[in-house]
Amino acid sequence: MTRARRVAAAVAAPALLLASCAGDTEQTADANGVHTSPGAQTTGASPTAMTAPLETAPFDVAAARSEPLPDEVRCQYERAGNAARPVDFPPDEPVAATGTLPARIELREGTIDVLLDRAKSPCAVNSFVSLAHQGYFTSTICHRLTTRGIYTLHCGDPTGTGIGGPGYVFNEEFPADQLAAEGGSRDVSTTYPRGTVAMRSQDDGKNGSQFFIVYDDSPLTPVYTVIGTVTDGLDIVSDIASAGATPEHQGSPRQTVQIMNVVVDD
Repeated sequence: MTRARRVAAAVAAPALLLASCAGDTEQTADANGVHTSPGAQTTGASPTAMTAPLETAPFDVAAARSEPLPDEVRCQYERAGNAARPVDFPPDEPVAATGTLPARIELREGTIDVLLDRAKSPCAVNSFVSLAHQGYFTSTICHRLTTRGIYTLHCGDPTGTGIGGPGYVFNEEFPADQLAAEGGSRDVSTTYPRGTVAMRSQDDGKNGSQFFIVYDDSPLTPVYTVIGTVTDGLDIVSDIASAGATPEHQGSPRQTVQIMNVVVDD
C-alpha cells in the first residue's frame, strides 16, 4: 500500500491504536512542565485518531514554533507513582531552549540517528537526555507497534508493559502548548510526518518516559509532544513493522525490539 493510500485509509479508522496503551496508570499526580512558552497549562486527552479530513487541520507539527521560546526556560517535574527504574529527576534549573542535539538509539537491529529539538520541546528533551545519561533506556524492549492507519513503534518503558514511567511527569509541550496559546483545536486530526519522534501523552495531558517513532505519515490529534526527528535508520523501524504485531496491527512487535543503549551527544 502506498503512503498516500495509508494516510487516506487512516482518516476513516476507528479509534486509535495508540489509545489502547492504558497510560502510565501509576503516574496520576498533578504536574506542570513550567516554562515560559505560550500556553503552559493544557488539558489532558486520551490518545485517539480523529476521523476529520486532514485538510481541516493545517497545523504543521513539523514546522518551527510560531514564536521562538527564550534562550532558556525553567522546567518542573513532579513526582508521580513508582519509577520503573531508579532515576534522579532531570535538572530543573534554566534549560536550553535553542538548537538541536544529536542522539543515537542503538537497537540490536542497528542504530537509529535522531536530532532532538530543544527549540520545540525543551523540557521533554531535557528529560529524555537525563534518562539516557542515567541508562534508563538501556536493555529495554520497545513494547508496542501499530501497523494500520497509524504507523508507530513505542518504546521507553523498562517494564515493557506500556504503563511504566520514570516516577515523575511534566506537561505537554509543542504542539499542544502552542495550540492552547493560539486558541487552536486539539480535536482535529493533523499529520505526524514519517520520522517524527514524539512523547506518548497520558490521559491527563502529562508526559513521562514513553516515546514513539513514526515510520510512515500518520494522522493524529496534535497532543503528542514532538522531541525530534529521525535522520538515519528509519528503514530499521520499517523492517520491524513489516514483521507485524501481535495482536495484528496493534500490539507487541512480533520481532523482539531491544534498545541496547541511547546515547546523546551534548
